[in-house]
Amino acid sequence: MRIEPFGSPVSFHRWRAHYAVVLMIALLPSIGCRRQTPSAAGPTKVSIGIQVSPAMTLLMVAKEKGFFQQQGLDVDLKQFTAGKFALQAFFAQSLDFAVSGEVPVCLAVLGGNRVRVVTQVVEKTVDEVRIVTRKDGSYSASDPSSYFKARKRRLATSFGGGPEFFTYTFLQHYNVTPSQVELLSQRPEDMPTALASKSVDAISIFDPFAYIAEKQLNQNGGTFRASELYSELYVLVAHPNRTDQDAATINALLRAMKQAETFTAANPEEAKQILASYTKLDRGIIDGIWTDFSFKLALTQELLSDWNAEANWAKATGKVASQMPAPNFSESIDSHFLQSVEPNAVKLQ
Repeated sequence: MRIEPFGSPVSFHRWRAHYAVVLMIALLPSIGCRRQTPSAAGPTKVSIGIQVSPAMTLLMVAKEKGFFQQQGLDVDLKQFTAGKFALQAFFAQSLDFAVSGEVPVCLAVLGGNRVRVVTQVVEKTVDEVRIVTRKDGSYSASDPSSYFKARKRRLATSFGGGPEFFTYTFLQHYNVTPSQVELLSQRPEDMPTALASKSVDAISIFDPFAYIAEKQLNQNGGTFRASELYSELYVLVAHPNRTDQDAATINALLRAMKQAETFTAANPEEAKQILASYTKLDRGIIDGIWTDFSFKLALTQELLSDWNAEANWAKATGKVASQMPAPNFSESIDSHFLQSVEPNAVKLQ
């Protein structure tokens, strides 16, 4: 476990240094960016990095139900405990595509990396990221500030992703000062145990780990939700040269995922079974968090709004220079693929 003060840029500087190296690698020719055309020998092989999360349901359903195969693709879904790790592998040329929360993509763009988002794999999430606490006498679900102001809290989160941005936004909203909270960087999968063992007072993390922690603590735990502050979005990213040179593969991916969207809406119980088989999550966990996700392909204005807010957060916390001009994030979205597959799903202004 690594301890960082609230708002510390140290962790991100290491993260940004990693991406600087990765960006140099990205300029080199790579197999992952070459166009692979279907042939009589078989379908086009594609690797996609995903997070162990219900947010990835459409990709899992498309794989399991043969929709990718129907579109001429042989897709290998490689699982990571957080989308930022999938994105790191993507930039290291280990993957053809990656699905990540929008925050790591924003930070990568701010760090000078070039990406193209071709779709969101969920239209929205509701309270998918939240703060789970161990209850004590100062706990009040309606007044989170009282919990943090009663005494200094040790709060674990995942740095460099949606949970860290949500934590910052939440604490700012409730006027919790840096002197009242100690932020710790921790792996998502370790957080429920850390909370149950009392090594931390609270965790700020996404599902399924937030839900697992809630069930472990049961009556001894409490949850702070703030859906009005943040809805984490998960996006499918491609290399710019692939979007320029391999439209056929991207269109095939989106067509298969659209088939999965239709199937999931009509057959949620079977979709849950598929999710369980991939993630090994308990069916009770899946049932408990299923409605946190809107399983629809989309490109929404909320994505651009989130990125602009996250750029301001990155400046405020020293992740990038305060005088750095915000990039034009719309240049990191290529909507014409989704427009051709499902025009109504593109809701960019």
